[in-house]
Amino acid sequence: MVDLKNFTPTEILVYNYLISHSDEVMHLSIRQLAVTIHVSSASIMRCIKKMNYDSFYEFKFSLKQKKLALQDKELAGTFNTEIFDLGTEYFDRPLLQQYSHELNAFKKLVKDTNKILFFGIGTSGTLAQYGARQFSNFRINAFYNVDPFYPLPYDLDRDSNQIAILLSVSGETAEVIKEAVKLKEQKFHIVSITNNSYCTLARLSDVNFSYNVKPEVINETLNITTQIPVIFILESLARNIGKNPTKVEKLHQSRPH
Repeated sequence: MVDLKNFTPTEILVYNYLISHSDEVMHLSIRQLAVTIHVSSASIMRCIKKMNYDSFYEFKFSLKQKKLALQDKELAGTFNTEIFDLGTEYFDRPLLQQYSHELNAFKKLVKDTNKILFFGIGTSGTLAQYGARQFSNFRINAFYNVDPFYPLPYDLDRDSNQIAILLSVSGETAEVIKEAVKLKEQKFHIVSITNNSYCTLARLSDVNFSYNVKPEVINETLNITTQIPVIFILESLARNIGKNPTKVEKLHQSRPH
């Protein structure tokens, strides 16, 4: 709330115009506004500063943001905005700081690896396929599996320099846990992406990326927890390897011809 006690009559005139004609003000320069109100540009700037803005540009930017916020509030009555709130809350975090240790650990694993296997079931299976495709886009030797009963290819079974990236929201799905145990026995390095870091799958992993968003289940069995963070993590991993030409070439050369 602006205290008008220290405003001159001219500044109050400017203030009233700014507040009551905000849409028009956003499209005017300070000179055009001065002509419209019949005051000097200096009077407008004195008013702007008493409103706690450093410049006319900053004031107009604030008007625009307030208008957008009002429009969002009006639209909120028409649309379900929960996913916008969840996405905003996640990306407002200091993500590079949050994942810096995990990213460094992942890079060390990848340094000596020539194959990457993705695994998941249900929605996580779809994202496992997406992750393999993203890695392949960077010419990285990546595969995916969505069937816990599917036998591993012979060359994967015998290779000790390999990573398995397992996706699971809860990190407690029995089939995923069994797959993680089986892969560890076959000398895979386990990297997991889960909603929390204290689940069983996270504890079985060499590296765990957790995203910690609100879990959501409908109809008792359908997990609809947002997977926006998972896509972000997968693309971050792919791009971090993709920026390493030596590593990409090594992974590419290991593809069967």
